[in-house]
Amino acid sequence: MNNKIKLAVNTSIYDGYDLDVAFSSIKKCGFDFFELAYNQGYVSNLNDSLFTIENANYINSLKEKYKLDTLALGCTMDLSTEGLYSIFLPRLRFANLIGVKYINVCTTKLMNKEKLIENLISLKPLLDEFDCILCLENAGDYNFNAFTTLDDGIALLNILGFERYALNFDPGNMATYQPDLDILSQAIKSIDYCRYFHIKDVACKDDKFNFVTIGEGSINYLPIINEIMKENIPCSLEIPLRIYRELDSTPVKKEERVSLDLIENVLVKSREYIDNAIKGTDLK
Repeated sequence: MNNKIKLAVNTSIYDGYDLDVAFSSIKKCGFDFFELAYNQGYVSNLNDSLFTIENANYINSLKEKYKLDTLALGCTMDLSTEGLYSIFLPRLRFANLIGVKYINVCTTKLMNKEKLIENLISLKPLLDEFDCILCLENAGDYNFNAFTTLDDGIALLNILGFERYALNFDPGNMATYQPDLDILSQAIKSIDYCRYFHIKDVACKDDKFNFVTIGEGSINYLPIINEIMKENIPCSLEIPLRIYRELDSTPVKKEERVSLDLIENVLVKSREYIDNAIKGTDLK
């Protein structure tokens, strides 16, 4: 992987596989970073045991085994939930133990925005204690529509402050929930507010949104990657192949896990696209 960009693989693509298998595959595909996808509703078998010291030790042993590193942790859930401070305490402690700086989270429904803000403010002492940045991610479906446009995200940051809060922009999410927006313009403008970035491409086929190899969907990532490079923003390939979204953005998980051969083919082709983009090759 080109050493000028810190590009991770979000483990949602490996949903249904043991992490030992996933990490081995990530290294095989030419990556040096991973982002654990511990996101509610999107990943199988999410439970509190994932955020224990024992699991942190296990993750650190796999990091050493495969010579991988991590900068970010996916922790999406409904952030308007009562008692969020207590819920996030073990998550942030776990993040700190495995060396994570950036916590990537979608928000909540718009109707719950007031409680969302109250909860996010309450997390500030924990973010300070564990030296983490909470990176708010734009909605990919209606369950998280408190933040859909870039202006929504900036408005939240203006309330929360910029010391411990930032954006993790996801153009692919916007393509499934707000496809009529100028996604490229929103993505480029978001970078001034991002501390992390999700690279996800989308193709609309058979009346559903499918997640595809980067460069094979509807989003022109070449100028976006150029800006990410200039600002030195770490990022992840987030390609949850086991999930598609209906035209109304409803997420649907397929019963069977995706074959390892397909996963690795998608990751290698996506990495090659980004490597070529960095070199200035015009792929569109």
